Amino acid sequence: MHCTDKTKHKFQDQKGVKILVDARKGKDKEFQALFKQYWPLVRRLWQEYYVADLELDDWYQEAEIVLVRVLKGYRGGSMIKFAGFYKQSLINRLLDLYRARQACKRIPASQLSSLGDEDANLLVDGHHDRPEDIVYCQKCLAAFMQRCSNFERQVIILLHQGASIAEIEEKLGCDERKIRSALTRSRRKLIAELRRKY
Repeated sequence: MHCTDKTKHKFQDQKGVKILVDARKGKDKEFQALFKQYWPLVRRLWQEYYVADLELDDWYQEAEIVLVRVLKGYRGGSMIKFAGFYKQSLINRLLDLYRARQACKRIPASQLSSLGDEDANLLVDGHHDRPEDIVYCQKCLAAFMQRCSNFERQVIILLHQGASIAEIEEKLGCDERKIRSALTRSRRKLIAELRRKY
């Protein structure tokens, strides 16, 4: 029985290597079959490594690109080694995406400056807003809420009411990743709305 399992495994490995070779030659059907075989791994890594603003559809495309590169670079003949190489390449890509997003958040030291006396007065005296500023903000918020999806609005309202992410998860019955993704999309929409001229 042990020999039969070993023979079966060897046959499956040979079949996998054939798909691998055909996918490397550019055959779309084999490429899709190979990608489908590794889809559970691709999805699991997306869930394990949180990268802000990386939706599953975007990660799907990234994983296909990584597979193309791995196919070009892999020179072994074992599906087990190929799987390990592909997994490590996916992890490396996730880390690259994470670092790229973090780098955008940094402000170069040359652009930083201290607050002067005039700036400090503006920050302290925030209660004397001009009526046109208040109207502008109200219009922006109204337009922003219209641009948000129903789920995004629910998350924003609950957060505004003081709920934590964990409380929002419980109330809406979804995971933290979905909530944080909704907040990120909402933030982008709000910034875009604030930049518009009325």
